[in-house]
Amino acid sequence: MISVVSTYWEVELERVAGNSSGVVIVADSKLPRSYSKCVIDICQKLTNVSLIEIEGGEKSKTLITVNNIYDFLDVSGTDRKSVLVCLGGGTITDLGGYVASTYKRGISLVLIPTTVLGMVDAAIGGKTGVNRLVKGSGGVMKNQIGTFYQSSLTVLDQTWLSSLPPDEIRSGWAEMAKHALLVGGAHLNEFMKVSSNLGGIGKFLKESAEIKEKIVSRDEKENGERASLNLGHTIGHALESLSLDNESNESHTKHGEAVAWGLVFALESSVFKLGFNRDLASKLQEWIVTGIEKQIELNSSVEVWSKMCGDKKNVNGNVRDVLLRAPGDIIWDFEWKWEEFTILWEQFREKYT
Repeated sequence: MISVVSTYWEVELERVAGNSSGVVIVADSKLPRSYSKCVIDICQKLTNVSLIEIEGGEKSKTLITVNNIYDFLDVSGTDRKSVLVCLGGGTITDLGGYVASTYKRGISLVLIPTTVLGMVDAAIGGKTGVNRLVKGSGGVMKNQIGTFYQSSLTVLDQTWLSSLPPDEIRSGWAEMAKHALLVGGAHLNEFMKVSSNLGGIGKFLKESAEIKEKIVSRDEKENGERASLNLGHTIGHALESLSLDNESNESHTKHGEAVAWGLVFALESSVFKLGFNRDLASKLQEWIVTGIEKQIELNSSVEVWSKMCGDKKNVNGNVRDVLLRAPGDIIWDFEWKWEEFTILWEQFREKYT
C-alpha cells in the first residue's frame, strides 16, 4: 500500500524501518548533513542504518552509479527485507528508485524528496529511471532505462525545502505549471496569481502532487491518460539531453527549465495544430517565460528532432507529443511530421531567441 504523507511522517518512517532488516539511505551529497542525520536518528533506534552519498544531478543518473550503489548494498549486508530510503531531489529518487526495484528483484523503497520538483513530480507515480549513454556518439538519452515501482512511503514535507536555491524552486514550479495547464479552471487561474518562489507556490504543493496522483491512479503504466503528464516533456527532454551532451557546459539546463520552454512550445504548437486560442496562449506563454526567469539554448530543429526520434514515448517510429485544445482539454497522442515540426520550431526559435 502506497502512503504519501505530509504530516506525522516520522511515525510512518518508524513503522517501515521497524519492520525491516536494515535501512540504507541514499542521500544527495550536497544536502546539509542535518537532513541525513534526521533520518538516521529516526531509523537507528529500530534497525541497522547505512548511508551512501551521491552527487545529485543528471550526470549521476547512469548505470555506472547504479552499480556503485549495488556494491555498497552488498557490503552493507542488504537483503530483501531491507529498505532503501532516497533523500534528495528528483535525480536521487529516480536513481534510488531504480536501484530498489532491481536489487535482489526488489526491496522496499521510501522517498523523501527535498526539492519542489521531487515533491510534485519525480517522487509521485512510481516511475524510476536512469539515462542511457549512447555508444559512439557519446550522447545522452533521458530516462531510457527504468521501471514502474511504487514506494512504500513518500514524504512531502516543506521543511526539506528550506535550503533550496531559487533556481531549483523555479524548476519545480514549471512542473506545477504543467499540472495547472492539465486541469485548467480555477486551479490554473489561482496558480497564475502567485510568484514562482517558495512563498508563492507553497500552498499549492500538496494540490499539485494530488493532480499527478489522481492521473496515475487511473493509468499507472501509462497506457493512455498518464501520457498527458508528458506535456512539455518531448521538447523539454530533447533540450535537456542536448545540454547534457555538451561536456563543456558545467551548468547544464535544469529539467524544469527545459520543461518550461517545452510548455511554451507546446502552447505555440497547440495554436497552429489544434486551434488553441491565440490570445490565451500568448498570456500563458508570457506567464511561463516570466516565471522560469531563464532563457535557455534553443537548439536547431535538426538537433532537437534527433533527440525526439529517440524519445521513449514514440510508437511505431512516430514522434509523439502532448498538445492542448484548451487548458484541461488534452491530446496526449499527437504525432509530429518532420516537415511540420521544423517550420514551426524554427519560427519559435526566431521568436524567443
